[in-house]
Amino acid sequence: MIDISKLEKIKSVQDLDDERTLDLARSYLRDSDWYALAQMEEGTPMPADIQAGRNAARATIYRLGEKPRH
Repeated sequence: MIDISKLEKIKSVQDLDDERTLDLARSYLRDSDWYALAQMEEGTPMPADIQAGRNAARATIYRLGEKPRH
């Protein structure tokens, strides 16, 4: 007997693109976390381009329907 709950959905090109985009957004946040920590711990200002990039990464994650891990 086949257990239908174990079947995996075939991913569309859009699904694969979304996964790749999510991975890039998560990676950007992970790689720039030290800026956020330096700002919180030492008061070191985060460069505007990094802040804008982090905002864009979070927006991408929300847009694709996943809550950020950060």
